[in-house]
Amino acid sequence: MARWYGFWYGGPSYSPPQEEDLEEFSSLAEAKHKLIERYLYGYWQVSRFDFLRREPALVLTPCVTEDCEITLYRSRHGGDYPELRIFRGPRGGIRSERC
Repeated sequence: MARWYGFWYGGPSYSPPQEEDLEEFSSLAEAKHKLIERYLYGYWQVSRFDFLRREPALVLTPCVTEDCEITLYRSRHGGDYPELRIFRGPRGGIRSERC
C-alpha cells in the first residue's frame, strides 16, 4: 500500500494548516475515511492525527463544514503542489481529483 502525506482543512471555522500539521496516511482509503470521520463525528468523537513533525494527537473536530478537504502528497516533504485533493461531494461521498 502506498503512503500518503497530507494537510487537513476543516473549513472556514479553522485556520489554514501549517507545516507542522502534515499528517501521514497509510493509504488513500485511510485518508478518505479520516476526512469523513472528522466531518461526521468530530464534534463528539476524537480522531487520531498522525503528525510527522510533532507528536500524534487525539483531537475533537467540531464545526467542520461541507467544504473540508485533505490535500495529499506522495512525499513526506510535501512540496509546492499537492498530487491529490480529497473532498466531500454534493451527495456526501468523498471525491478525489488530481491537482
